[in-house]
Parts: sequence; C-alpha cells; structure tokens
Amino acid sequence: MNTCGRMRAAWLASLCLAAGGLLPGAARAAAQPPVAPADRDAIVRLAAERGVTVEDAETLLRPLDEAGAKGLPVAPLANKVREGLVKGADPRRIDTVVRQMAGHLGAADALLREMNLSAPPGRDEPVVLLADALSGGVTSNEVRELRRQAQTAGTTPLASDSLAGAAKGLALIKSASLPPADATAVMVEAVRHGYRSHEMLELGRQVKRHERDYRDGIASLRGLREAIARGERPDQLFAGGRPPTVERPAEARPDPAVERPTRPARPETPERPARPERPERPQTPDRPEAGRAR
Repeated sequence: MNTCGRMRAAWLASLCLAAGGLLPGAARAAAQPPVAPADRDAIVRLAAERGVTVEDAETLLRPLDEAGAKGLPVAPLANKVREGLVKGADPRRIDTVVRQMAGHLGAADALLREMNLSAPPGRDEPVVLLADALSGGVTSNEVRELRRQAQTAGTTPLASDSLAGAAKGLALIKSASLPPADATAVMVEAVRHGYRSHEMLELGRQVKRHERDYRDGIASLRGLREAIARGERPDQLFAGGRPPTVERPAEARPDPAVERPTRPARPETPERPARPERPERPQTPDRPEAGRAR
C-alpha cells in the first residue's frame, strides 16, 4: 500500500471509531467532514517531498480529523499544516501550532454557544474570527463584557459575526498597547451603530496603523468613540490617512468674539539735553627761550 493509501486507511479507522459511539449524538450530527480527500492527498504528497515520514504526516493530520469530528472548522488547520510544510518547519513544531489553533477554535465555538450566538450551519467565519481574536490576546471575559455592553435591552440579538468582528478589532487595538477599557468602549460604540464585521476589522487595523499618534496623545480613543457616535464610518474617520485628532476643551480655547485690549503705546523717551560746550582752553604763554642773554 502506498503512502496515500495508508493515510486514507488510518483516516477511515479514526472516522469509524468516532461513529461507533465515542461522541455524543449532537456532536456527531454537527460534525463536519474531516479533511477533503484531495486536500489530504496534497498534504501527504507535500510532506513526502519535504522528507517527512509517514508517521509524522499521520500525526499532523490527526488534529484535523479530531477537529472535524467535533464540528469545528478544518480548513484553517489544513492551511496551517501546508504553510508549515512549505516553510520546512519541524513537524513537531507544526503539530504544536496546529493544536494551539484547534484549541482556540474549540474555545471560540464554546463561547458562542454559551452566549447562544452559535454560527449558522455552514458558516465558519464567526468561529474562525473569534478564535483569531482569542489567539491575539483577547480573553473570554473580555468577549463576554463586550457582548454585555453591546447588547442593550430590547434590541435585536447580537449576531455572531458582529461579536466576532468586534472581538478581533479589540485584539488589534490591544496589540497597540492602548487601554483595554477604552478599546472596548470604541468597539461597543461601533456595534451599536451598525458597523459590519469587516468595518470593525478595518477600525482595529487603522488604530493599530496609527498607534504612535494614539500613544503620543495626538489622537485619542475617546475622540474616536465620539466620532463613531456622531455617525462617522471608517472611511470618514481616517480620511486623509490621519485619525481624528484631540481637540482642546472649549474653556481652554480663547473666544474669537472677544477682542483683546490694545496694548498702550510706550511713552516716548525724552530727548537728552544737549551737552554744554566746553570753554576754550586758554592759550599757554610762550616760554622764554633757553640760553637767552641776560
């Protein structure tokens, strides 16, 4: 049996094991098909070209099959395996990264289900985006707080893709070392004003791009939130390639209607009196000539 055949047989064995009752019925119903045969064969061929053993290739594919059996998105995991193989990374390192990614996907899926915001069937984007936010430094509690503030009473339930987009935008702003509370307020305002997922991503990217202006006080997250509250969209907020600048409070600015008093003219310096002319020095009488006869 060739390499691809052995890999396919191992996959079939794992699939039969899962179908045999090790997974709850709901999980089996929600389970997605593991890696597509064409993608699986491509990964196996790429692994062989890079000198990866059959056993290591099987190890790399195992977390993908496990994620698919749990109903988690498999495509981003397969892409990460291919990326690692193309770069010539150690298979053990690839396996570690892929398993970390699978863990974030599982946490994102569980978080959305906890808040009754599970992604619609056939749509992986909210889970993948929220997992990316979690891997970028956003905590589960921050996601819960984001949802709590954004979901006002009596309004339409928050969509899963909106929450995921806001969480990813929050992760980008946090990566700029800006205050998380202010960053959360910005994203909450964006959700409340109907920003779509891609607009919240762009909002986070723009803040990250201009992080120096925000850290130096040229721009502020409070000013950004107020601009969003006025109805401005991302293309307006950063028009001209600059973020909204900080304005001084009104009391700190002089009223243009008040005229400043004119400065009094300086008194003229009086002229110095003319110096009196010095009297002419009297002429000295002629001295007698030396040696004159007496």
